Amino acid sequence: MLEEPRRAVHPDIDRWAADSGAGGLDHLDYAAQRLELPGWLAVARCLRPTFVEVLDCVIWDRAYEPENFQSWYTHLHGDATSVEAVLNQFRLWHVVDSGSTPEAEKPEMETYLQRLAEDIAFCWRSTLESDFPRRSFEVRVLDTEDGPVVQALVQR
Repeated sequence: MLEEPRRAVHPDIDRWAADSGAGGLDHLDYAAQRLELPGWLAVARCLRPTFVEVLDCVIWDRAYEPENFQSWYTHLHGDATSVEAVLNQFRLWHVVDSGSTPEAEKPEMETYLQRLAEDIAFCWRSTLESDFPRRSFEVRVLDTEDGPVVQALVQR
């Protein structure tokens, strides 16, 4: 049986594994060396967030604040999809520091950020489908000037 090549997660991880001299190390070992339980829990919550249902909207709990929600709901004339489009956004540049990336490496960094956004979108879709089985969702990655944004909407 032919072994499929592993998709490189990031060159820094490959360098770290090679420099360790231990052989066979990968992304999980890299994370294990850097994260303690609170870090693992935070990453898990980013990948499997909680969503709340309010006035026919399904909103990321991190973005839900009753007064802010009501303000957007009123401003957007009760259009649930528009409210979700505004509030259900995971802007990767808010959490991933890429500002110090040398100009020559920016295209590569954008590729890795895009992959990360696609992985987060996959996880969000799975979470939403599991937590709200009677609804259908569109979870997409928006390409913005600042970088990728994961957005989740109920399909109506």
